[in-house]
Amino acid sequence: MTKIADHHRVSSSFLARVCTRMNVPRPPRGHWVKLENGVPSPQPPLPEAGPGDLQVWRRGDALGAVSRPVPKAPAPRKIKPEQLRISRSRQHPVVVGAYEVFEQGRVIDQGFLKPGRQRLVDVVVTKPQLEPALKLANQLFLKLEAAGHRVMFAPSDRTYARASFDEHEHPPKKPRHRHPALWSPSKPTVVFVGTVAIGLTLFEMTEELEARYIDGKYIPTSKIPLQQMRRLSSTWNWSTRMDFATGRLCIRAFSPYPWTDWSQSWKEAKQGSLRGQMDEIVQQLTDAAPVIARLVEEAEEQARIRQQEWKEQICRLEERQQVRRENEARE
Repeated sequence: MTKIADHHRVSSSFLARVCTRMNVPRPPRGHWVKLENGVPSPQPPLPEAGPGDLQVWRRGDALGAVSRPVPKAPAPRKIKPEQLRISRSRQHPVVVGAYEVFEQGRVIDQGFLKPGRQRLVDVVVTKPQLEPALKLANQLFLKLEAAGHRVMFAPSDRTYARASFDEHEHPPKKPRHRHPALWSPSKPTVVFVGTVAIGLTLFEMTEELEARYIDGKYIPTSKIPLQQMRRLSSTWNWSTRMDFATGRLCIRAFSPYPWTDWSQSWKEAKQGSLRGQMDEIVQQLTDAAPVIARLVEEAEEQARIRQQEWKEQICRLEERQQVRRENEARE
């Protein structure tokens, strides 16, 4: 460590930070003394570069810069149920502190929460469903980590986009523009299966119901007592169709890579039914990684072809302009 630090003209402690940032293992304390005295001290193997790991460093480079890894799915495997046993009291780092931030946010149309911070776990729910949704997200994240997959906010090594979604339990044939818009994070929440990123969104579904406008707000007709319905005046109280939160949750997985279209959803038939499907969801996300990796490879190949066509078009344009300038000069 000291020799390499002298070669790069940095301190050994700074070089240790570089190795940590690059996920490069270092000799443990007493390694060289053990070798001199014939005591075995095995060299830890260099792990594969993970998402967000720095792969190239030169003197003067910022430690925050990372290279752009190529998504690569691991070999297919069957996850055993005993691997996914988790502690109920443990909280995943992505979920820690989210409840307080969401609770302090403002309430928009139909009770959906809109927090003041943008770097938060991708959960879109009403206030009554905030605690169950965060518990469900925490359970899913811990099980994914137990299966060997890393859950985090999307790193800055490449472009990751959060796919839009329709919160309707049964989406209408003609898309409608929602106002005000639902909350969305600045960085999507992703799980890395190998080096393949899969976006995760947990949201509360809505359904369209007939409603009456009473005392300044819309109330579903089915929740208005019959006696009150009879007293309502048809002149001042009208009925319409509005979207209302159902209290049932949906987990949506999507491809966060540009020019790739893949998504899968798991919906609650009744409140709390998704908790029993966690192991199945983890396995399906694991199986989806090769599919997304293939889509990314095809999209990047198409982007390379478009880039090549654009360069050829620019060359032809420059050639025509050169011929035009020569003709003008000759005249």
